[in-house]
This record gives sequence, structure tokens and C-alpha cells, in this order.
Amino acid sequence: MKRYLLLVVLCLAAVSCDQDTNFYVTPDHTSFVIGPEGGTFDDVLFTNGSWTCTVSDESVTVTPMSGDYTTPFRVVVGENKEMFTKAISIQFKSTLDDLSRTGKVVITQDCHPFVYCAEPVQTIGAAGGAVRFSVNSNEPWAVPQVDDIPGFSVSPLSGGPNSTTVTVTVPANDMDLERHFAVSLHLTSDPSVSQLLTVIQSVK
Repeated sequence: MKRYLLLVVLCLAAVSCDQDTNFYVTPDHTSFVIGPEGGTFDDVLFTNGSWTCTVSDESVTVTPMSGDYTTPFRVVVGENKEMFTKAISIQFKSTLDDLSRTGKVVITQDCHPFVYCAEPVQTIGAAGGAVRFSVNSNEPWAVPQVDDIPGFSVSPLSGGPNSTTVTVTVPANDMDLERHFAVSLHLTSDPSVSQLLTVIQSVK
């Protein structure tokens, strides 16, 4: 009797092990790279179970979102309006009887070229001096023109990518009017992408 029970247990274990070994969920491609404007691609999920999927970014849609067994699917990626590269995850969860497994597709989406300052307008007193701006960009930038005003300067005249501190030095204000000093930064690859820095100087 004990030998019979042992044989039954071994058989059940062998069936369970065989089922687990033969259970699979695998996307045909596990990674994609896409531009900031977004786009569409088609792929296939290989599985012998029932599956559902979840997406980490609301700008991405997957059709269909669920199914049974091996299924073609389409992914539509919207425009990346953020100032950073996105890593978007699509996770497929498949079930077969009491078993559950997951597969994943990772989409890397670049961002648009940008040059940005969180505080582009700053003030200074009539005595003048230096004002510092923290500029962030994902490409090199340059200041194509600086006003020829005695005591007025901008440093550096180029920078990026990543973070650069731009120092704008203005002379004393001997006028009875508030003065505005403007500095325009442009990406060297695309001058239409720019950031205006402004220093507002008070009167005495």
C-alpha cells in the first residue's frame, strides 16, 4: 500500500513538473526603441495559457489587452512630451491551471531636443552684479548674440548637454527707469529651440 501511494505521489509530481516545464509566455521581441514623436509596432505573444497585459505609461495602448494562447498584438506609443527619455514597460501575465508566469516588453522612447531654465526671470538691485541661472538641456546650446553694453556680460556663451550655470552680470543702474536685460540661448542643432533668460533691474 505504501509503495502504491509513493508511486501515485511520484506520478503527480512528474505531471506537475512536466506541465510547469511546458508552460511559457514569451513576446517575440522584448525591447523596442522609438523616437519622441511616437509610433506603432506589431509583435506576437507566444503562450499556451490565458493572458492579460498592463502598461506603465498612459500614452501607450496595446490591442488586444488580453487573450488565449499565442496572439498577435499592436502597440501604439504617443508623443513623448516630457524632458527625459522614457522607459515604458508592457507586462504580460499568463495563467495555465494553477500556474502563473509573466513576460515583459520594454520600450525606450527618446525625448525632443530641449533647453530649459526653471527660473528664467530674476531680479537684481540698482547696484548691479551677477545673477545666476541654472540651465538644463539634452543637447549643446549657444548664445549667438550679447548686447554691447558696458559692464554687461554673459558667461559661458555655450554649454550643455545636462546642467550648466549661466552667469549674467549687469552694471549699476544710474537711470530713473527699471531695466530689463535679456539673453537668448539656442540649441546649436536647432536654433528654433531656445530659452530666454531675463534680469529685471530695479531703480535707486
